[in-house]
Amino acid sequence: MVSEINRLVIYFAHRPQVQERLCLQIIKDLQKVLGTNSVIVIIPAKYLCVSSRGIKDKSSFTITLEYEGEFTEKAILIEF
Repeated sequence: MVSEINRLVIYFAHRPQVQERLCLQIIKDLQKVLGTNSVIVIIPAKYLCVSSRGIKDKSSFTITLEYEGEFTEKAILIEF
């Protein structure tokens, strides 16, 4: 099952796109594959434009978090 998740993520991540859209695409496919609406996707990413141009900050990164299903309930999200 883990290898299938890796394939799914690599499928979407092979082309440049907005990180938020990538998160949502992964959530939708995981919901189908796992048969549940309750999914959390967390993507930490470095932006090459920040590290190679402009201020050239090599340590800068951002985290995108998307969730659906039971995780929309605040208590469950906090527990996670």
